[in-house]
Amino acid sequence: MRIALYGFMGAGKSSLGQALARRLNYRFVDLDAEIVKYTGKSIYKIFNEEGEIAFRKLEHQVLKELIKRDEENLILSLGGGAILQPNNRKLLELKDFLKIYIDVSVPELIRRLKDEKNERPLLAHIDNEFFSGFIEALHNSRKDVYEQHADMKLRIDKEDFETALNRLSLLLNVN
Repeated sequence: MRIALYGFMGAGKSSLGQALARRLNYRFVDLDAEIVKYTGKSIYKIFNEEGEIAFRKLEHQVLKELIKRDEENLILSLGGGAILQPNNRKLLELKDFLKIYIDVSVPELIRRLKDEKNERPLLAHIDNEFFSGFIEALHNSRKDVYEQHADMKLRIDKEDFETALNRLSLLLNVN
């Protein structure tokens, strides 16, 4: 089985993906980490030096290379904008990835992201007074695409990590 976890930044895709991969004895791959390995630059630096369009092209290129490997028993964590790109969705569908949307409420995302603001390229330049509104607007602009392309959806909010992981396992009917 191939699983792709996606959702808004701060949803917990990477943390849940790593833990689920350990539980299932699958390989875990974080697409952003692969981009960093491929370029030798941080995501933040790519965004700042080359812009979001260049980043999205790199993201697609690295995803294409990962998918070419044709691995089974793989959990892939996508960045928050990866699933928005039709060419990325097509790659995932061609290789029969089970796409799981990790859905977290806007207030919880704001709580999680406020301390990481400067580490995230889309948030670093947002003034604190506009931060909550920006998160809500960006989330709302992506939510329909997230919902539309999910094979499964896991709604998490204030659960502790272990509870969220157990719910994800139950959703997949694995323990």
